[in-house]
Amino acid sequence: MILDGLQLSNKIKDDLKSKIKNMKIKPSLGIILVGDNIESKTYVNMKQKTCSELNIDIKLYNFPNDIDQQIVIDTIEDMNDNISIHGILVQLPLPRHLNTDLILNTISYKKDVDGLHTINAGKLFQNRDINLIPCTPLGCIELLDFYNIDVKSMNTVIIGCSNLVGLPLSMLLLQRGATITICHIDTKNTKELVQHADLIVACCGVPHLVKEDWVKKDAIIIDIGINKINDDSKKGYKLVGDVDFENVKDKCKYITPVPGGIGPMTVAMLMKNVVYLANNLVNNLVNNL
Repeated sequence: MILDGLQLSNKIKDDLKSKIKNMKIKPSLGIILVGDNIESKTYVNMKQKTCSELNIDIKLYNFPNDIDQQIVIDTIEDMNDNISIHGILVQLPLPRHLNTDLILNTISYKKDVDGLHTINAGKLFQNRDINLIPCTPLGCIELLDFYNIDVKSMNTVIIGCSNLVGLPLSMLLLQRGATITICHIDTKNTKELVQHADLIVACCGVPHLVKEDWVKKDAIIIDIGINKINDDSKKGYKLVGDVDFENVKDKCKYITPVPGGIGPMTVAMLMKNVVYLANNLVNNLVNNL
């Protein structure tokens, strides 16, 4: 069965649209984009389009690839102080001369819409007073919930250990009772570990890594990979996941497609987090009157 992230994301956006109409303030998102990376520009355009559809204001700062780090930090600090901007994100990856950790931690944890600030990450890992959850892991959880998939006691293998996806998702699944194995570039027996998994999460950025003989019958697969491979189409390429979808889909119980799976859910969760932060500001203002 296909886990249709596009369908669910549209439902979530429709719910958000109704909620935004009744809000006392208009939600606003600030984005910093550095350089001319095509994938990054594509993601930002998608976010701009969705913000426009939902009536969320967006302020985009598009800096050249050789931007001085202090200018990026100063821009973030200005947005931190601007009460009309409720959420802030920095589009990753950043050029190598920029300190990604320093820049992400410059964002106020109260406006950290991606949930990557050290404070927000720490709250998630300790499962205490969680403020914001990174958008892609949150999208995976909401998709599982929508299809009533209970991960408790599932032998779960996550391929990829990034701070953006693999690690926070491992915590979210662990908190729901799943048994977690994380594979990475230095794992010696990834295929063998995956073959025993009830739930497979692929987020390593290697096209078609997970083959049919990696997957046991009736496994559940969440494919987060988005990779470009060359083909004979007009575009000259197509998007594929980290899983060999065509050869695996009939063997597993559930699977997310690429595109149309976790990608749309990630954008929907970003919008949900922006609305949450805007509502937080209103509530704090009311409480301080």
